[in-house]
Amino acid sequence: MSDAADPKPDTEQQVEPVDETVAVSSEQPLTQTPPTETPTAEAEAAPAETTPEPPAPLDIPTVASTLEVPASVQVATSPADQDGGEWDLLVEKVRTWISSGQLQEQWQAARTPLSLLAGLIAVLLVLRVYSAVLGVLDSIPLLPGLLELAGLVAVVQFSLTRLVRSNDRREVIEGLKQRWQSFRGRG
Repeated sequence: MSDAADPKPDTEQQVEPVDETVAVSSEQPLTQTPPTETPTAEAEAAPAETTPEPPAPLDIPTVASTLEVPASVQVATSPADQDGGEWDLLVEKVRTWISSGQLQEQWQAARTPLSLLAGLIAVLLVLRVYSAVLGVLDSIPLLPGLLELAGLVAVVQFSLTRLVRSNDRREVIEGLKQRWQSFRGRG
């Protein structure tokens, strides 16, 4: 036990640096003070009565200038006219624009592009719905394989009943030609 260092009195013990932080409260932001230095021999001999430094003020943004808008001068009018004057002005301008005939002119000029745009949007919506339905059907187990099998059975049955004999084959080919001509508008 003689190997252990003798305990020193409190005044002779070395003070280790401590990292102090200010406690966080709902009213004060988190600030951090720099670590204290180890006291020197002179500081150990002097009484340790120091006042804690107040935390540095935070940089709070302030408004550089203010804008004052003078009150508008009100003309003596009836109480019904004082509310919604902007709405009445807007409605009057829209009525004037519609009655001037410019709306009909603009509709005639934009009719073809608008119909093309509407058609394009409709095609995109149909394709989106179609792909969603196919996605749902594809996610069902065994259904894609069963649908392929049903399609194969239908093609084989059609081929056996309408494509084996030459007379039936000619009827099928003539029917396809007639449909193609009616689709193109020549029949």
